[in-house]
Amino acid sequence: VPKQNYKIENVTWNPMAEGVLTFTCNDCVVLYDVTSQEQKISINNHKDQIQSISWRDNGQVFVTSCKDKRLRIIDPRASSVVQETQGHDNIRDSRALWLGNKDMLCTTGFSRSREREVKVWDCRNFTSSVSTLGIDSNTGTLIPLYDADTGMLFLTGKGDSNIRYYEISEKDSTLTENNISRTEQVKGVGMVPKRALNVMEGEVDRLLLLTKQAIIPIPYIVPRKNYLEFHDDLFPDTASDEPGLSATAWFSGANGQRKLVSLNPQRKTAIGSRRGLGLQPGEVKEAGGGTSADVPVTNKTQPETSQVTNPSSPPASVPNTSPSATSQSPVHNRTDEEKAAEAISDDVTDEDKAEAEQREEVQKKVSARIFSGVRQCKFKHWKCKTLHRSTHIENIRKLDRTVPGESNFFVANKKRCVVPIEGSGGLLSVFELDKPGKLQDAGLPVLQHQSKATDYSWDPFSDNRLVVACDDAKIWVWDIPEGGLTETLTEPRGTLRGHMEKIYFVIFHPLARDIIVTSAYDFTVRIWDLSEMKEVLQLFVHPDQVFCAAWSPDGKYLCTVCKDGKVRIFNPRKSPNPVMEGPGPEGSRGARAVFVLEGNYLFISGFDKQSKRMVFMYDTGDLSKPLYEDSIDECPAILVPYYDEDSNTVFLSGRGDGQMYAYEVATEEPYLFPLATTKFPTASQAFSFLPKYLCNVKEVEFAKAYRLTQTSVEPVSFTVPRVRLEYFQDDLFPETRVTWEPTMTSKDWLAGSNRQPRTLSLQPKDMTLLSQAPKETPKVRKFESYNADTYKTDEQKKEELMSAMTNKLSKQEAPLPQDLAEGVDEDEWDD
Repeated sequence: VPKQNYKIENVTWNPMAEGVLTFTCNDCVVLYDVTSQEQKISINNHKDQIQSISWRDNGQVFVTSCKDKRLRIIDPRASSVVQETQGHDNIRDSRALWLGNKDMLCTTGFSRSREREVKVWDCRNFTSSVSTLGIDSNTGTLIPLYDADTGMLFLTGKGDSNIRYYEISEKDSTLTENNISRTEQVKGVGMVPKRALNVMEGEVDRLLLLTKQAIIPIPYIVPRKNYLEFHDDLFPDTASDEPGLSATAWFSGANGQRKLVSLNPQRKTAIGSRRGLGLQPGEVKEAGGGTSADVPVTNKTQPETSQVTNPSSPPASVPNTSPSATSQSPVHNRTDEEKAAEAISDDVTDEDKAEAEQREEVQKKVSARIFSGVRQCKFKHWKCKTLHRSTHIENIRKLDRTVPGESNFFVANKKRCVVPIEGSGGLLSVFELDKPGKLQDAGLPVLQHQSKATDYSWDPFSDNRLVVACDDAKIWVWDIPEGGLTETLTEPRGTLRGHMEKIYFVIFHPLARDIIVTSAYDFTVRIWDLSEMKEVLQLFVHPDQVFCAAWSPDGKYLCTVCKDGKVRIFNPRKSPNPVMEGPGPEGSRGARAVFVLEGNYLFISGFDKQSKRMVFMYDTGDLSKPLYEDSIDECPAILVPYYDEDSNTVFLSGRGDGQMYAYEVATEEPYLFPLATTKFPTASQAFSFLPKYLCNVKEVEFAKAYRLTQTSVEPVSFTVPRVRLEYFQDDLFPETRVTWEPTMTSKDWLAGSNRQPRTLSLQPKDMTLLSQAPKETPKVRKFESYNADTYKTDEQKKEELMSAMTNKLSKQEAPLPQDLAEGVDEDEWDD
């Protein structure tokens, strides 16, 4: 193709004529004849950059979508715009796709409110779309793929983690969503030709998905009772690989018709190795249109057996090279292919055989490791249930959603919860959980600060002490009176000052009383002793904002994730420098970390470079690279993790999300196992989980939390379905660590103590362990469902059928009705 003035954006082939290449450069469409190496047609009817182009299957016209938000149907041989209309309302990237040879188009783009949408158009009434469907608010352009034989439309976008499948109604041209398949993050997608499908297994379509590290096939299979026979209703005759006409004839104004072939393996012809006219063997086309001298094609490894076949000749049948087949064929009847195969086998050396055997042995080991068994997860099908409305706190007004993303936004303990409220002075409402119901419209008592509250946390060992961090670099320590707030409080029990910039998180130590850690925009991490109301330790090695911090379960180590893309683990009592450091999430929107599996591993949620939400699993002994990473979706809210150490489950939810994700963490590959997700009727602002001893183990409740919405606080219960609820499920509830009681004072911890918490059994006194329960005896069936007809052989059924038919056709000796009729005498006949 000659050099163009602008970058080539879109490239496609004419679906009817051979060798007609179409590409776009800025606002120009160019048609190029590959066989003659000539540029035939150039169309400049667009006013801005062309974003996409798609041919109709008859190869006569094509449609374009443009940055000027217009759709144009163009007849290239007449160099004229046949029809034109207003497309999507946003100038962002769009895609246009002609739906086979129908009078219908499909376009994807963005609405005026930046929402992704799909539109269906009728060419016979091109003034407006006949159907419009909003998808979501992701930023990736939706790529449409259409199968004309089945009418299936697939949609996915770059950066998406799912593929949507639709059907288009022939009557009213509406889109019907049939399925959404979750997959890895999409980089690109393509559709496999019909002739390559496995039709004898009901495969009607197959997509090839390009991800970050692999190409994944996504088959679409229609379930049938059996696949022994070819199903004609699923696979109509499809277009062959033969063109309808040549490029010369097409440019001259002729129109052709593609030949249809059957996909039935018993009827379809063998697929040959046909090549395009511009790619004939033995010829090399030069840019100037000339043909260089014929270059013989040789095979360096097999010079004696290499052959050049004529593409126009019928393909040779593939010989049967099995040992049984070759042993029975006489030598003088062997085909050329068999002789070639024998020659090749003679050239194989012992080293090649040894190498092949070694590869086969390695492959067997890998297969044995992969397919050794299916991993069982007891919490895979967990359920989340919102408790009755009578337990909700409702009518929350003016919820402040401007709290920084580094904050958990909502915190609760067994007695009360804290909710940020709009207003000057950093207002925080404290609600008593044992007083549910509808709140009054105004006049609620609050905690008032001198500046905006950026984060807050309950003392895990005291239900009355609350620590609040503010953007004036001050830390407020409150003691909530018993019974809750009765008036607005403005004077805390004490304040801490040390940071030079706005503080964005505060976290309590999991074991030591009165120890907290904070970080601010001065890039320092400071540890405080609330019993002395002073700063005791400081970490100052971070060159940028610290997104989060997390204590190890033993309270010895502190992990931080920084905006410079580094994960660091400190032993703060020994050194201000990290003991371990490695690369973290690449995104700059934020991150969260939590120690899992007794502190031996690190679970991190964050973003990649494309702002895709990701989760990572690290070995705390080696932070050089993550052990495993998985992409979730594309959303600006950071996923906040909560780890239940007894079930090894990590719950994930972001601010404004409508669903909650969950993973099981394990020490074996791939370390993260996705569990069931749950959806809520309204968007969740945040979750706050309660200690383990508050769970109702009799109902197999393994976690309990409060969910904050825009206007309410709702208790939610996480359970596992079980049958024998009368027994204590000791396989789900091991002895839990008592994390709601301190194991040491702040002075003990600062002196180097690492006293660990005791464990507690959650078994109620009136319940027996499930492991000690007697085995259930098979119940006697009240009504036996045995049916003798089910176990009869085919011969018995045939004999019974024949005897039944014979009984119905029994011989009758009675005279026929016409034999009893009396006629007239012969003399009564009158001529």
